[in-house]
Amino acid sequence: MHEEELRELITEIRAARSNPKKLKTLLNKYENEFGTQAEKRVLEIIAEDTEKSWVGIAEERENNDIQGILDTLWESFERVGGEFTVKRTKDSAQIHCTKCPMADTYLKIGKPEYGLIFHCSTDPHIVAGFNPKMEFRITKRLMTGDECCNHYYRLK
Repeated sequence: MHEEELRELITEIRAARSNPKKLKTLLNKYENEFGTQAEKRVLEIIAEDTEKSWVGIAEERENNDIQGILDTLWESFERVGGEFTVKRTKDSAQIHCTKCPMADTYLKIGKPEYGLIFHCSTDPHIVAGFNPKMEFRITKRLMTGDECCNHYYRLK
């Protein structure tokens, strides 16, 4: 496996999330050049890169609490077309996301299994980087055909 080529392809795939035609072409390239044997390494790379990136984001913020992740992650998600509701308590937040542009694209091209790998897999690593004292849980995903994604955050 060519590590640098794989890293570049991961970046391209993640960036093409709103372009179904380009995304499908890149995923076909991934399948042809790397195949399923690369999946474990892809998940490791995405985990490492995501956590590192979110450590940096947390360092730039005034707070890395529940409101901080809502302001940072979910406000930007809303700007790209995500739709969700938030139920807050003092130390937790329950998100019910009913529209996800990434899920829409991956489902449209018939490749939701890759959406789970290249996008949904980042969720716990975002939280780990942003605040290691924050608990994260998800049991439903639009990408797998559920009616929503149910992200839950709680400060330990």
